[in-house]
Amino acid sequence: MTDLSGWSAMIVEDDPDAAEVLAPLLQQYHISVSMAATGEDALLQMREQPPTFAIIDLHLPEMDGWQLLETMRSDPALSNISAVAMTAFHSAQVAEAAYQAGFAAFFAKPINAFKFVDDLVNALS
Repeated sequence: MTDLSGWSAMIVEDDPDAAEVLAPLLQQYHISVSMAATGEDALLQMREQPPTFAIIDLHLPEMDGWQLLETMRSDPALSNISAVAMTAFHSAQVAEAAYQAGFAAFFAKPINAFKFVDDLVNALS
């Protein structure tokens, strides 16, 4: 198993069950994990302690994942954080739009727990 102890992740997910599935998968690889339920909270936390990458649900309340990415890219303090899109409302068009918007990777829910971290590492490396 790859040791990614130098990495840190921000999970931006309004569904606590979904966040609770992701966190242990990342922690298995020694990635430190923080969580936010809203885009606004994620921005506050990221400005205090920028993560290596953020896994962002595209369908968040108020500020959605698209707006969060746009805000991150326009903020010099956050613009270099890799962003990963995740959504249950997936299609080839949504995946293409995510890459066009600047997400480094796109994952459909439910994720494949056996492949997720390997696919994530490949996308971010």
